[in-house]
Amino acid sequence: MIIPRYRLSATGMPGTATPSRFTWTLTNLTSAPLSGFRLAVTSLVRIRLGAKLTGGTMVDQLANYHVIAPPDGFVLAPGGQWQVSGEELSHVLRHYTDGPKTAAIYHSDGTIEEIDVTPMTWQGQAGSPNLSVRPAGQFPAAETPLSIIPWPTEVAVVPGGFAPASLTRAEGPPEFAAAFAAIGALATRLFPADTVFAPNGLPVRGQADGALTDDAYRLAFSKIGVTVTAGSEQGFRNGLVTLGQILRGAKAEPSTFSFPQSGTISDAPRFDWRGAHLDVARQVYGLDELLAFVDTMAWNKLNRFHFHLNDDEAWRINVPEYPELAPHAGFRGPGHDMPPLFGSPFATYGIVYSDADITTLVDHASALGIITVPEVDIPGHCLCVLRALPGLADPGEPTASYRAVQYYPNNALNPAREEVYAFLHAVLNTIARLFPSPWIHIGGDEVSDKAWLQSPQAQALMAANAWHDTFELQSHFLCRVQAMVRALGRKTGAWDEAAYGGGIDAADTYVVAWQKSEVGLDLAGKGYQVVLAPAEFCYFDMAQSEDWWEPGATWAGHVSVETCYSFDPAHDWPESLHGQLIGIQSCLWSENLAHKPLFDHMMFPRLSAVAETAWTARARKNFARFDAIQHLMPVTGSR
Repeated sequence: MIIPRYRLSATGMPGTATPSRFTWTLTNLTSAPLSGFRLAVTSLVRIRLGAKLTGGTMVDQLANYHVIAPPDGFVLAPGGQWQVSGEELSHVLRHYTDGPKTAAIYHSDGTIEEIDVTPMTWQGQAGSPNLSVRPAGQFPAAETPLSIIPWPTEVAVVPGGFAPASLTRAEGPPEFAAAFAAIGALATRLFPADTVFAPNGLPVRGQADGALTDDAYRLAFSKIGVTVTAGSEQGFRNGLVTLGQILRGAKAEPSTFSFPQSGTISDAPRFDWRGAHLDVARQVYGLDELLAFVDTMAWNKLNRFHFHLNDDEAWRINVPEYPELAPHAGFRGPGHDMPPLFGSPFATYGIVYSDADITTLVDHASALGIITVPEVDIPGHCLCVLRALPGLADPGEPTASYRAVQYYPNNALNPAREEVYAFLHAVLNTIARLFPSPWIHIGGDEVSDKAWLQSPQAQALMAANAWHDTFELQSHFLCRVQAMVRALGRKTGAWDEAAYGGGIDAADTYVVAWQKSEVGLDLAGKGYQVVLAPAEFCYFDMAQSEDWWEPGATWAGHVSVETCYSFDPAHDWPESLHGQLIGIQSCLWSENLAHKPLFDHMMFPRLSAVAETAWTARARKNFARFDAIQHLMPVTGSR
């Protein structure tokens, strides 16, 4: 065990002129005095640039990275403490994860020493982070005792049969054999201690029915076996997942759940698009972690993996025409273009996925019926790109002429520079080569309304076209990018802001409505296909309660499992627009996930709650039933 030499603790408290105050306390645990140093801290909350601090001075900042100097001549004695406090924060402190995540001492000799950081308290109150596993609820007596998520369309079975030791493939078409192999391997990966699909068990027969839609299936139970009927390999996979869930529940908790002795289950999803988004820019996710996450998606019958490949903090793929991009933009830390951020260590931190990694991930997902939808987020959220490729910026634009909502300066690709379109042509060709997805998502979110207003090149372009604001220029940019996507034979995806300023063409385009459900209704009325992911229901970076020790953000409120499950897509949409709603998805942004146990706490069981909403009609949902089953669903780590 390494004994820390220095420790940073933090306390939040009510403010006076502003909503919250903070105090950071650095303790010298060594037997030697410390002088001539700087304290560097990453956090979720931002101290405003130029803020007046008590006890120190901020000498450097990039968004959530801060470097603070003590008063001139200050010496931190052995066992002594130095405190810095202030009020000018980016948001109200509501959870311990708002506070410091990683910190380091920048010594006067140029060396860097990472230090111990304790979770931020509120007014010094006792407690510890809440990463508890949600317990199982009480299964409703009136419900059929089967462990299935998402709940099927029609269940007409006689429960109480003896649960077989395993399920064994019998005769069936080739699509059934392929599905059985895939789902059998999936169950073994997810539940290695269980025997679900194995020889010498209850025979499971496959039967083709071309009249069934792609995702649909039927299960028919008898004492001598089970018949799975489907019209495609995907339908067989869905049916086998349901069958595997039923068996696991009946074996694990026979006093609650049963394996049917007879009867049928008929099932098909409410929505075709049943997605999960993951931000891999703010933190590092290895290939094995991505494969494990895709596995949990498959067991929830989710079928669209929204792969968010870049943001201000990092870029995750190689672009052959720009060999300097990934080595610079894929990593951050001291000495790199980007400093440590959001809990990353004070050392080189990052990852760039190789072509082989991408192929492995895409093929793995495809074998489970999941399409990997790549996103390159443009024109905003590109600070790391612009630092790696400064030639993409307008040389006449002042430094920090605007700031994005996350406080990054000048982070948007400039629509007036042809070098930008040459770059994106190379990027999109790479994306199309690596990802066979019918869609390429091009971002379009959170561009500052002050972007490009001090760029001479952008202003000239705006004047030539009589454009008056940032978003008319953004529309021009995104329409050019959309034309590139179409030239590659693909369809376009974007966040809902892509409709600003005239927007991109709605034909062959879907938009993810994340700001509010009402935004989705408005976009559907404009002709866009819509995927709903409203933050107040579907953003898993939101904390699940008001408790200080519950991790997460709060800008969209608190999203408990109950809140997430209660989401009722398009409940107030006119019937004429229902066809524009193609599905829903969850989103997990990774700012708070520097510690891997947080991933499972934030993702599960809310992922299953969204999965049931995406699949199951409102009238068939039952939260009490769901809550009694959710603990049997997989997580990426052990429970």
